[in-house]
Amino acid sequence: MPQLYIFILALLTIAVIIFRRDFVVKREQKTEFKKQVTLKLVAFKKEEADSVVPTRFRDSHSEERKKQKFDFAKHKELVRKADVAINKEHWQEAKQFLIQSLAETSKELPVYLKLGKIYMESGDLKKAETLYMRLREIDPDNASVHEQLAKIYTKKKRYKEAISHYVKAVELDEASDETLFHLGKLYQLLMRYSLAAECFRRAAEKKPRNVDYLFLLAEACAEDDDYDNALFTYEKILTLEPYNERAETASQEVRMKMKETEIVISNITTHQHNGKTKEPESEITVEI
Repeated sequence: MPQLYIFILALLTIAVIIFRRDFVVKREQKTEFKKQVTLKLVAFKKEEADSVVPTRFRDSHSEERKKQKFDFAKHKELVRKADVAINKEHWQEAKQFLIQSLAETSKELPVYLKLGKIYMESGDLKKAETLYMRLREIDPDNASVHEQLAKIYTKKKRYKEAISHYVKAVELDEASDETLFHLGKLYQLLMRYSLAAECFRRAAEKKPRNVDYLFLLAEACAEDDDYDNALFTYEKILTLEPYNERAETASQEVRMKMKETEIVISNITTHQHNGKTKEPESEITVEI
């Protein structure tokens, strides 16, 4: 009997030791888990703080630029030199002048717009797109930014995005006839002639004496088989420029197409009329 008590006591002792060991292990695991969570939390807060730094830097940079004294005469001269270099297609030289001019003005956006155009003209569409995308984030309602993005996407044959940005540019700057011109040319490229004609019509309304817009409008109407409006537009050009041979020749061609169309319609109508009135021939049966 005493041996049984000793055996039970030994089992209880072993159970207590195992329980305490498990308790200690679990406590250590919890401590380690809390430690890992704390480290991750500290790391996250550090990342969050680091992400705020650029914004704070930009804010402080903006404040510093407000206090900074600019040499506007120097800025103007550098931009003039950049324009001269652009006309000569000396892109690298033009970029250097523009970058230098940024240090002498508080109005950086026009310089960046010009810099983006240099990237485009020099064929670096990737840099141009990146720059204009950043400018769009800074000034989302700038019509010039949307127009330049549209030109980039047109060159990349991403026509849907190009149309979207042209339309946005037109909404933001309704007075711009050039944006309507470019949008119309894109619609013409895509053979959407009625939309192209509408763009050229609106551009011509803004510049009534611009015969180039009127020619584009007349051509788009003719391509859309809208010969009446095409002829009307050519006649309007001849009113502005009575001796314009191109308009005279084109108007005669449109008149010929109108006559051809009338003849075709007349023939179809006559054929349909004869088909209705003509009595069917009776079949002749021959008995053998």
